[in-house]
Amino acid sequence: MDASTDSSAGNGGTGGNGGTGNGGSGGSGWPSTGFGSPCETDADCGTGQCSDIGKSTPNKVCTGPCIEGQACPDGGYCAFSEEKGYICIPDNGNQCMPCTGDTDCPNIGDRCLISPNVDRFCGRDCSYDSSCGTGYTCTDPEGYGVVPGGGTGGAGAGGAGSGTGGAGTTDAGTPDAGPSPNAAMVCVPSGNESCACDSKRDGVARRCTAQSGGLVCEGTETCNGASGSWEGCTASSPQPEVCDGADNDCNGTADDATDAELCASAGDPAHTEFTCNSGQCELAPCDPGWAAYPPSLPKSAGCTCKVESGEPNETCATAKDAGTVSDGSLNALNISGRLTSDSDVDWYTFQTTDTDEGTTNSYHIQIDFTAPVPANNEFVFDVVRGDACATPATGHTGLTSYTWCVDGTGTGGLGETIGEETCGPLATRHCGPHGKKYFLKVSRKAGATGSCDEYRITITAKGSFNCDFSQTCSPQQDETGQSM
Repeated sequence: MDASTDSSAGNGGTGGNGGTGNGGSGGSGWPSTGFGSPCETDADCGTGQCSDIGKSTPNKVCTGPCIEGQACPDGGYCAFSEEKGYICIPDNGNQCMPCTGDTDCPNIGDRCLISPNVDRFCGRDCSYDSSCGTGYTCTDPEGYGVVPGGGTGGAGAGGAGSGTGGAGTTDAGTPDAGPSPNAAMVCVPSGNESCACDSKRDGVARRCTAQSGGLVCEGTETCNGASGSWEGCTASSPQPEVCDGADNDCNGTADDATDAELCASAGDPAHTEFTCNSGQCELAPCDPGWAAYPPSLPKSAGCTCKVESGEPNETCATAKDAGTVSDGSLNALNISGRLTSDSDVDWYTFQTTDTDEGTTNSYHIQIDFTAPVPANNEFVFDVVRGDACATPATGHTGLTSYTWCVDGTGTGGLGETIGEETCGPLATRHCGPHGKKYFLKVSRKAGATGSCDEYRITITAKGSFNCDFSQTCSPQQDETGQSM
């Protein structure tokens, strides 16, 4: 389109009226009581159906099945639910909302699309009956986005409006699953146009063109939501290519320089690079051993979080072996690592040894965070004491410090060294030896702000103080289920 012409959207043809879709007489006979109202269960709805229609966050409202011959209530349309098939859901005004990805579009079935004018918008589901309304066409999103002027914008997939719907029924009034959910279809502006410029699209940029030296130069223009018009087309004389979806050098191809040239102004990210994708500079995958974390960092920072060796160790079955610690030595085990995503966890395993010390038993397992310093407000660990992966015992999750100790002296009636006085699983002294394998899961504390800070855990097995024998040790179970 020429920058000097009126560039408001939606003039590329009416796109057909799309039909009434479900047919019927405005929803006559459809149990619409409470349609679109918030709910928790089906019993909350006069429609008899409560559904989560949110794409990125829960959004449970009263809905109803799409039925041949019956239109959805006013303000509703058919969309596909993985849980309930085709259902009537309220139109939240999601069509043509600006977006950068599918999760920005609120309802199930929505897709974030790129128009032929290289502006992004939300297109709502029309796979049930191909109905979109005047000015819009129901189309396959995978084939959408041809060059401007590539279509006439005629009747489109909406058809002539017979009102018969597309699903069919098995018998009168019985909902049908309708077309296969694999045949996803979405509403797009007719005639390869952009969505109309209005208040909800204020600030959205798209491609525009202007004549310069016999060449058609491209640029971008921006929606002024207050005036409802596209303004400020930047197309002028040929310029070096930048990643904006426009043909800056007017050679007939947009964004045809190298990624480094196109995204030179985006910065020099660490351990990755920028690539130009549909007019936007996006980070390429991080170099091996690095992660783009935490998400609060600017995109230009790149991948600054170093992944520790031994990954992946996200499960107990893949726990990293940290070695052995013994009460015969003051030597400690030190474990360090980083959690490089919001969901990342690290598992470790280590062996403890309870040595024969004659008339003394100083076996005392101590596990503590020793970094970050001065205070650790981010990381916690779970402890499993046993030779096999198991559910941690009560009280052994979300810890920053753990102790399991046995100190004492004495001999048995036959003169054998037992290391404790009267002993037993529930006594104030526990029999030995106590050497055991441990599993340790490190995670981020719920609600903590993520960082790439390194954590360090120090593990010792030789007690530095006498245990309190007024209480029994924390109950534990071995792999047979017996108390230890």
